[in-house]
Amino acid sequence: MNPNEFVIATQPVNGIVINSVGIINSVDVDKAQVYFIGKNEVVIAPFESLSHVDVENTGKGHPQKICNMCHILKPMSDFARNQNDAKGRPTRRPSCNECRKTIEGKNMSASEKRRMMDKRPNDKAIFVCPICEKRSIVGVNANIVADHDHDTGKGREWICDSCNTGLGRFKDDIDILERVIDYLKRFEDEAPE
Repeated sequence: MNPNEFVIATQPVNGIVINSVGIINSVDVDKAQVYFIGKNEVVIAPFESLSHVDVENTGKGHPQKICNMCHILKPMSDFARNQNDAKGRPTRRPSCNECRKTIEGKNMSASEKRRMMDKRPNDKAIFVCPICEKRSIVGVNANIVADHDHDTGKGREWICDSCNTGLGRFKDDIDILERVIDYLKRFEDEAPE
C-alpha cells in the first residue's frame, strides 16, 4: 500500500464502517494513515483492515458504486433508478437509498399537499418564480413544483423546477448558499479575458 491509493475498510476500524472509501495519506511498517472521505476523518488503520479499491471500476457498468454522500462502496442495487442517459440507458442515483432518506427528509402530509394544491397557479397562467423571477406559462413551457421544508414537511411556495433542483443541490442550507454568494462575489469584478 502506498500514499494516494484508494482503499476500503474491510473491517470496522476507529468508527469507520466496512466498505468506507478512503485515500492513504502515509504508510508505516504495518499501518496506514487514511483519510476516510465520508466521515471526513483521518484514521490510523492496520494494513489487514484495508483493501485496495480501483475507484474507476465502480459505478455505471460495474456491479458496485461509491455513494457520493457516505462514500461507502455498495452494490448497485442500493441505488435507486434515476433517469436515462443520452443513449437511453437507465442510470442510478449518485446517492445510496439510505443517504437519500436524509436528502429527501420529511415529505408533505396529505393535508399539506391539498393546501399547496389550492395555491397552485392554473394551467396556462403566467407564473413568475419567486426565486429566479423567470416568467413562464404553467404547463406549457415550464414545470412548477410545490417546494417544501424537508425538516418539517411544511409547504412553502410554488417555484420553477430549476430552482427546486438548485435548492435541493444546495440542501436547503443557508450556510452553503452564503458560501455560493461569497464565491460569486470573489469573481464579480474580474474582467473577462
